[in-house]
Amino acid sequence: MIDYNKTDDEQAEDIKNWWKDNGLSVVAGIALAIAALFGWEYWQKYQITQMETASSLYNTTQTTADAAIATKNLEQLQSEYAKSPYAALASLETAKQHAEQGEYEPASAALRWVIEHSQDPDLKNAASVRLARVLAATAQYDEALQLASQTYATSYESVLEEIKGDIYSAQNKVEDARKAYERAILAAKNGSNELIKIKLDNLGKGA
Repeated sequence: MIDYNKTDDEQAEDIKNWWKDNGLSVVAGIALAIAALFGWEYWQKYQITQMETASSLYNTTQTTADAAIATKNLEQLQSEYAKSPYAALASLETAKQHAEQGEYEPASAALRWVIEHSQDPDLKNAASVRLARVLAATAQYDEALQLASQTYATSYESVLEEIKGDIYSAQNKVEDARKAYERAILAAKNGSNELIKIKLDNLGKGA
């Protein structure tokens, strides 16, 4: 601290001595602050570049008519951009396409990848629910029921109960299936329960 009662020469000497004792740590602190600033800016730019590349790969995967290119881009997303939401989104879309064609094994693999690698809880939940449906379709009832019985957002309630109903129906557990379908109908919104009603009616006919 400067003593203003001292002469200019004395104050200059005090400052020189202070810098002699503390200058190195001050300079080091400033250097670290500058390095941290530029390091953070570099990291931000790197993250933006990564997201832009992942986005481009995802868009190409969705728009290309070449299955080989789509598969290659998906593999690159999963291996190099696993933390990006685009990798999970591409995997979900790929799983959907496979499931619609009755290709349940690759559909299951894509959904399991999302569950294991995605950092987004919503995407993981979506993958888990879809996997439960795929497993039910391939008669893997125990694992399907286990997935369908986990805790999810209320928006999934109807579809989860429908999946349970499908499983119980396939296992000829008529009463359990009936209750599950009824819960699914109650939880359904926007008139999306017509198919479930048909399943319930058919279940009654087969009882």
